[in-house]
This record gives sequence, structure tokens and C-alpha cells, in this order.
Amino acid sequence: MKFKKEKIFYYFLGITSFFIIPNSANSNPSSYFEQRQQCIENPDFITPITKKFKYCIRDNGIIKKYDEFDNLVEIDLKLDVLVEEKIKKDMKKGMKNKKVWNRFRELTEYKVDNEELFKYSCEAKKERGKAICKNKAQKKLVGIRPYGFYLKKGLKEIENKKWDKSIKLFDKEIEYNNNQEAFAYRGYSKFKLEDYLGSIKDLGDALKINKSDIYSLSLRSRANFALENYDEVILDLNKLITLIEFKSEKETNELFNKEINPVDRNYYYLRGLSKSELGKTKGAIKDFDLEIINNPLNGNAYFQKGLETYWVDREKSCENLIKGVSLGAKDSSSDFLKEAQESNTFLDELFTSSDKSLINACKSASTRKAENIKQNYESEKLNIDIKNLIQKYYFLVPIPLLVIGYTLLKYRSRD
Repeated sequence: MKFKKEKIFYYFLGITSFFIIPNSANSNPSSYFEQRQQCIENPDFITPITKKFKYCIRDNGIIKKYDEFDNLVEIDLKLDVLVEEKIKKDMKKGMKNKKVWNRFRELTEYKVDNEELFKYSCEAKKERGKAICKNKAQKKLVGIRPYGFYLKKGLKEIENKKWDKSIKLFDKEIEYNNNQEAFAYRGYSKFKLEDYLGSIKDLGDALKINKSDIYSLSLRSRANFALENYDEVILDLNKLITLIEFKSEKETNELFNKEINPVDRNYYYLRGLSKSELGKTKGAIKDFDLEIINNPLNGNAYFQKGLETYWVDREKSCENLIKGVSLGAKDSSSDFLKEAQESNTFLDELFTSSDKSLINACKSASTRKAENIKQNYESEKLNIDIKNLIQKYYFLVPIPLLVIGYTLLKYRSRD
């Protein structure tokens, strides 16, 4: 009998368990924890300076507030809603100070203004059954956007090519977080606006925080080149090249293929141009050679190398100039040649009036050379033809000679 009672009890317990145990298909605790974790890792606002509290605002306006230990505090907060709540005040009790609930109430409201979270509050009083402010309301900044928030928005504006808007957002990111990337990207936006001095300053600030920022070194070298600060260009590119030498091929390609502010892959070419401007011909030629090794389709490197070697090896120079143009380089030698022809110097003897650029001069020289070769070839061909003709018909040569000799003897005998 006892066994039957136990059996009935366990049977009844098994049946009721279906009603007691929650249905996992209907309940979804993971979504709660997922939202909580998302809020803790990516809050909408954080407490300025101390970063003590994190605030997350749901689509329905409910504000979730977490402390530094990720505990949820002040549950019933809502954006743009006036709330009456009890407040705690320090009350002396014995020898200890304690926060205790009392009859004082407070009117509070949370608002977002210019990307900042503010709490408006005042001590409340009842008037005709309605809670109103007893005294002047206070406005307190309780939350600012977290690290990287304005940076992300600024990058969106860069994608839309709205440089001025991006700069304003980077200003805020720098103001609140002194973000190294914000300095670098603000320098990029200023570079796009051709504010090269402003760009150089921002990139310098970025490099103070991270001396190995290859992107900032690359962009600053280009900004300095635009301002003709060639020594500064060389210094930045020397550092950049040293850093790149320690990168793998995959890492290097990532530098070149970055969507925003990629590293300029023609760094040897830019350093060569800077050395050329400073009169360092040998160094410039060496850099152009390195550029050709790295980027064999860079026509500008061939062309500039041709310009550097024009007075040393005309024939080789012309080869580089013509190859550079064939690879898409722009012929920038016309101004130089025009100045040369207008001046009364020995350069007048080197170029004809029809030579409007070094390319034309190279082609003219090439044409003259080709004509000489052609004339020599035709002359040599004629000599060969005569020689072959004589060799072919040499046995016929004595007959005309005998006829001529006989005729001469005949006329002499008559005389």
C-alpha cells in the first residue's frame, strides 16, 4: 500500500511538472542578456570624466542605467517624460550619517540635447493636487557619447565627402576623448579641403600619441610636399619606409587598400621628387629606380628619371621619357624647354624650333638617327647589289672589252 502511494505521488509530480516548468520556446532569456551585454559594451551615453554610469536608451524611450559594476540602477527612467520621485537626503541619526527616505519629492526629466544627455530636476511641491517645482530647476549633464561615437559619425560624413561636417564631429571626439584616430581623420578632411597647414598640425598631434601611425606619416608627407617642405617630406618618408620594411606582404597590402586615407604606395617616387627639388640628383635617381622596382607600371617614375639623366645620357634618358609617357605619364617638360629656347644660351643649339618638349626632342633625335641608319642601309644595299651583279655576270665582262679593243685597233690601223 505504501508502494502504491509513493507511485501515485511521483506520477502526480510528473504531471504537474509540465505546468510548473516554463516553456523554453515561449521564454527567451537570452534576448534579455544580449540586450544587457550590448548596452554595457556599447552604451549610448556615459558619465563625463568618471565614466561611472552607462546609459542606454531603448526605442520606446526607456533609459537603462548601469553602474561601474554593470549593475542596473534607477529602473523607472524614461526620456522626455516628467517623473515625480522620492529622493534621499543625508539625515543624522546618532553619530552616523545615513541616506534615508523622507517626504521630499523631486520632479525629474531626462533629455538629449546636442548629442548630450541632461537631467532636469527640481524639488517638488503639491499645488491643487498637482506636483510643480518648488524652486528653480537645475540642469545637469549626466551623459556624453562614449569613446569613438563621434569618430564613427565623422567617418560616415567622410564617405559622403562632407568634409566640414566630419571635422565638427571629430572636434567633439577630440574634446571628449582625445582620440588619436580623430586627429588623424580630421587631418585627412582638412587635406581634402586643401588646408595643408591645418592637416599637418592634426597629423602631428596624431603622431604624438602614436609615433608608428603609418597612415599619418604618409598623409603628412603629401601635405608637406604640397607646401614645398621637401626636407620634411623626406624625413616622414624615411620613417614610413623603415616601418613598412617590418610589415608582411599581407599587412602592406592592407595599408595600401584601406578605404579611407590609405597609404600612398608611391612613397619612393614622392621621396625622389623631393630630392630632385633639393638638387639631390643621385638620391632622386636611386629613389626612382626603387619606385620602378616596386611599381613597374608607374610611368611617372620613368619620366622623372629621364628628366634627371637627360644631360648625362641623352639616349637612355629618351628611352625612359618615352616609356614613361607610354605608361600614362604626363609630359611636363614643355615649360622647361620653352624657357630654354627663350634664353640665349647653348641650349638653343640642342633643340629645333619645332621641339615643344623633351619628348619631341627625343623623337626628333630618334627620327634623325633612323634616317641616317636608313641612308646607310640603302647605300650598303646598293654596294651589295653591284657586287652580286658582278659576281653573277663576271664571265661576260671580257667580251665587251674585246669588242672595244678590236674597235680601237681598227681605227688606229686606218690612221
